[in-house]
Amino acid sequence: MAGADEFVRNIDELSRQVGTGRVTAGCIVDQIYAQNQHQNLRFRHTNGRSHYLGGPLLENSSYLMMRIAGSIIDEGGSHLKREMINVAETLAGYVLRNAPRDPDLGDVLANSGSPYVMDEGILIYKRPPIQPREHEDHH
Repeated sequence: MAGADEFVRNIDELSRQVGTGRVTAGCIVDQIYAQNQHQNLRFRHTNGRSHYLGGPLLENSSYLMMRIAGSIIDEGGSHLKREMINVAETLAGYVLRNAPRDPDLGDVLANSGSPYVMDEGILIYKRPPIQPREHEDHH
């Protein structure tokens, strides 16, 4: 069966190009008050929202998964890792657009997203945040 042999070769090539491990994308928001601003539903934000990262991630999860699926293999090979970097940057964009703005602190929280991608537990991409972590004595 020539078709079966070709299928196995193609699957082997796909595995070689894509890999067989776990690739994850994420975004860290490393400010002292970031988690409280994200999780606390009692806050009434006039500019921004609670769940400023998790909310948009859930709302757009189907779209993000389609982007990732479409990057796995095409006639040019696999673009999975590049697309995972794009997804990580998209997550940072969610923070930038949705994090609450504070009249005293401005866009500190919004500018604090640091996207990253891990491949089998090894960091392959990390962009530092526009706004680094503030020291505790500022609050």
